Amino acid sequence: MFHGSIVALVTPFTKEGEVDLDTLEALIEWHIEEGTDAIVLYGITGEVSTLSDQEQEAILTRAVKVARGRIPLIAGTGTNDTRESVANTKKAKEIGIDGCLVIVPYYNRPTPEGCYLHYEHIARVGLPVIVYHHPGRTALRLPTKVLADIAKIPNIVAIKEASGDLSVVKELIALTSVSILSGDDPFTLPMMEIGAKGVISVIANIIPREWKEFIKTLEEKDFIKGRQLHEKYLPFCEALLAEINPQGIKYALSLIGKCPSSLRLPLIEPRLETQERIKIQVAKFVTLEVKR
Repeated sequence: MFHGSIVALVTPFTKEGEVDLDTLEALIEWHIEEGTDAIVLYGITGEVSTLSDQEQEAILTRAVKVARGRIPLIAGTGTNDTRESVANTKKAKEIGIDGCLVIVPYYNRPTPEGCYLHYEHIARVGLPVIVYHHPGRTALRLPTKVLADIAKIPNIVAIKEASGDLSVVKELIALTSVSILSGDDPFTLPMMEIGAKGVISVIANIIPREWKEFIKTLEEKDFIKGRQLHEKYLPFCEALLAEINPQGIKYALSLIGKCPSSLRLPLIEPRLETQERIKIQVAKFVTLEVKR
């Protein structure tokens, strides 16, 4: 259902730290023009952990109004509280969102059985669910067999896999029929070589058209050209992720005037050396003049 180049969209803030809905609207229009396949609203890249319920609802409402069915919209509705996740997913469905991204519960570290029931309850809402497996963020690595069992729950349509373990991807492709999506830009090539269907991407925030063409090349199984493009974009990916995401991508977007670099504490702007590294990469790939 969801495939290709899916952007994990940043959440723009004003200099005063308020959600900037006008800039959000402009970013969505830009991604539609550039050919992005779908948009994830307030995932980790969208700083969901710092957004109030009211802000999340305002983001979804504006996004649906802007998109008008022209691009699939996915909301990051998952938390470590099943009841809250269900409520978030119901609200997203009511507003008109096309799917939800639900991270494996974090902090309270439930058992595999608890995680299964977590997804089962959320899936009952009836909105297509993408499972987000990211042990580095959640401190919980699910056995591949459990992920495969979760994938069999009705309305689970994809798994965003970000463990960094290609053997997990191979097993999931063998054990499930849902789409496997890369959750880490540098791993997109090797994952799609073995059968993944796309990526939920950070770098697509700043070079959406180029990244879409790269993913299209991999979808067409032209892996010779795909490896060349992978080598081309890898230093940019690494610069953006040199510190914690989304510090790098927001700074990069600010350089080309697409989005302020404002973040909410405890996230802060990248260190000066990281800023310089990002400036070099932005100047290589973005035709607009880099702001100094």
